[in-house]
Amino acid sequence: MTVDGSLTNRTNTWESPRGRLVISEPTAGVMVFTYDGHMTADVVPFIEATVDRVLADGLRPDLFIDLDRLTSYDSAYRKAISSWGARLHRRFGEVRVFVRSRLVAMGIAVSNLTAANKLQPTTSRAKFQAALDESIRLHSMRPPSQSMA
Repeated sequence: MTVDGSLTNRTNTWESPRGRLVISEPTAGVMVFTYDGHMTADVVPFIEATVDRVLADGLRPDLFIDLDRLTSYDSAYRKAISSWGARLHRRFGEVRVFVRSRLVAMGIAVSNLTAANKLQPTTSRAKFQAALDESIRLHSMRPPSQSMA
């Protein structure tokens, strides 16, 4: 894992031989997850640690999950990430997911069952980007006390 930047524009990267996940924070309270390749359950502790750090700061982050380049994942990953999301979904603001793959879309549907339908999937890059831009705008305007959970 590598970490670059300050409180805003921070980037965390996890890599394996078959996949990569970059979690960036364009502003406090907004997290962007950009997946590439194949995911295994090995990435889940990285996700947990990165999000836990933001939650520990007292923020209720909006999550934007870009699955455009996710090619596949193993069932242990799906189970672990679904379990994590079921435990923490109440501590998040918006959770938007950009997806193109039908296989990945089916996995999101299963995950959504345990996350009280918190996940808002879209197949439109423009809608995903517009929601991200709006979240960044809103969080950038808020004093830190208003971004708190």
